[in-house]
Amino acid sequence: MDENISLYLPRLRFRSVLDITPEDVKALGAKAVALDIDNTICPDGKFICIRGVKKWLKSFADAGIPVITVSNCTLPRMLPFYIFLRLPFIHLARKPKTRALLKAAKKMNVNISELTMIGDGLFKDVLAANKCGAIPIRTDPLPAKTTLYPHYYAKKQKAEENFIKQHAAEFEKIPYK
Repeated sequence: MDENISLYLPRLRFRSVLDITPEDVKALGAKAVALDIDNTICPDGKFICIRGVKKWLKSFADAGIPVITVSNCTLPRMLPFYIFLRLPFIHLARKPKTRALLKAAKKMNVNISELTMIGDGLFKDVLAANKCGAIPIRTDPLPAKTTLYPHYYAKKQKAEENFIKQHAAEFEKIPYK
């Protein structure tokens, strides 16, 4: 893990992706959204989005803010979301590497500093956004867990919880809605 704590700090924190408004995104200077899938809009390993995602996405479309999904998942996992959401996507993103976010900004025709990455992962989504100059927004991970890789997700969640506790003073400064 990188020693620079600021790389793991989001600009805003939200309980749910559904709590984020186009106004929140615009206030940060973003003109486009890169959206994580697993544990952000869909429980890990499931193929059904949380209730209200389509309405939430429509609010962004109505505000003129394009959205692209950027996920570390495989193409077979991504395709059902593409069919349901009808959003452009980048799969096998390999976050926290930055290449996929740079590609997303280019696809959305915005500067990387005008792209916000919305996701649940401190060590993937937030870190990738900070490393390339995008705007990181973190959502609380969805409570429903998969049975596909339970040990992996439990370990990931525990590591993030420990990191947040260890750096509680820094996280308390970040607006939480």
